Amino acid sequence: MKHGKLVKLAVAGLVSVLFLTACGETEDVSTKSKTEENGEEQSAKPEEKKGDSKIGSRSNPIKINEMAAIETVTYDNSSNEYKTIIELSVEEVLRGQDAQQKLKKMNEFNENAPEGYEWVLVKSKVKVADSETEDHPFTIDGIMNFKFVSENGDIYSGDTVATAEPDFSFEMYKGNEKEGYIAGLVKTGEDAKMEYDSWVGNTVFFDLK
Repeated sequence: MKHGKLVKLAVAGLVSVLFLTACGETEDVSTKSKTEENGEEQSAKPEEKKGDSKIGSRSNPIKINEMAAIETVTYDNSSNEYKTIIELSVEEVLRGQDAQQKLKKMNEFNENAPEGYEWVLVKSKVKVADSETEDHPFTIDGIMNFKFVSENGDIYSGDTVATAEPDFSFEMYKGNEKEGYIAGLVKTGEDAKMEYDSWVGNTVFFDLK
């Protein structure tokens, strides 16, 4: 029982430290491992940063199965802002034929990847970890908030889209957690990254390998 209370206090302390002013840059992003999520204490390792690169930047992206705590905001119907922290992670990545076959099973009308490109299918999880409001839902969308970025810095247009099931498009209140798929086209074999744009200043990159 004592250990459980210590873990809860540690998690509560982590959220309190993270709950700073929203609309920052990627320096306002921190990470924690899945062992922490499951109740075991394990702090993020600053030594994992590459040089002076900020956690979640394009040169130091969030790794697969690593959770990013991101400061953002929730809006009400009058456009009032409420500071919010979401926890976002990439759970699994499928590419090429594996991704295309799964997309076809999700929806038979999904198109094949054009020559020179391949589908990437990203299974992601999001949780509204904390918020100043319990009365207004936080919104996140796989098309509006996410894009894929090539090795040389090109942002893929997203002109060709695929329907995933479940799609990563949610309205969710504080404490809620959802899981779904984000799909996109990248050049075959390329070391592409996925970028989350909060639209309030924070952009966070995720590794796909």
